[in-house]
Amino acid sequence: MKDFFELIRWNHWAKNVFVLAPLFFSGDYYDISNVAQVLKAFFIFCLVSSCVYIFNDLLDYEADSAHNKKRLRPLPSGRISKPMAVLILSIMFISACLLLYTLRMPINFIYVVSLYALINLVYSTGLKHIPVLELILVSSGFVLRLVGGGEALSIGLSPWIIAATASLSLLITVAKRRSDLVQKSDPEEQRASLIGYNVEFLNALLSILVSVTIVVYVIFSISDYATERHGQFIIFSSIPVLIGMFRFLQLAIVFERGDFPTELITRDKGMVASILLFVCIFILTTFVGDI
Repeated sequence: MKDFFELIRWNHWAKNVFVLAPLFFSGDYYDISNVAQVLKAFFIFCLVSSCVYIFNDLLDYEADSAHNKKRLRPLPSGRISKPMAVLILSIMFISACLLLYTLRMPINFIYVVSLYALINLVYSTGLKHIPVLELILVSSGFVLRLVGGGEALSIGLSPWIIAATASLSLLITVAKRRSDLVQKSDPEEQRASLIGYNVEFLNALLSILVSVTIVVYVIFSISDYATERHGQFIIFSSIPVLIGMFRFLQLAIVFERGDFPTELITRDKGMVASILLFVCIFILTTFVGDI
């Protein structure tokens, strides 16, 4: 069972929290029907993202077998056979399709999920070897999760939140590539795109993306979209965003811990404290409003 959960990357399901974000930013915390709807969308994205991971593992079987870390994964290590992986992939894909139909998810949500799957398909089959483009393709997955959550709820999203999500996801992806390059955990023959990068270039991108994320979020916090829903004090939620961005940059560049960004965000005490403070301020300002 442990090998199964490792194969489907259940620990990466945390990335799908972006699907829940539209409910959070809309301020409709008490609408049970909306909560149920966004949880359905979250689970569907979990199934589809697991299909993507298994598909990519099948394509990269030979390369992963020679990788100093990836060779320990269930598929390249032989703990799960290729036929079994294909069977699991097929079951999860069919389950996702059935849920989309039986749960009567909005058609726009289905389009977003399909686009997410298509982008990952072309990424896995060749585009991941093209520098810069592969960064955009990987980060697009986070944005599509956010948009997918909005479409599942049939609510409009602030363009500033979409932009902030795009820059944040690019930041996470660049940090991962920097770690691959510095730690040489991905030889050239396994990730050809690394040939197009060096540490100085990626450090510059990290600095730019941190700045963009902070500025765009501040603009969101003073926009009509935010103040009408959460009150004028929502600007104070920018403080933990600023702290969190600086901490992430420190961890990625100074301590070179960007190889597993998802785990970094959820396990580092500084990052966890920033996220909790952000959530508390956001919810509190929603309750308090303009008082």
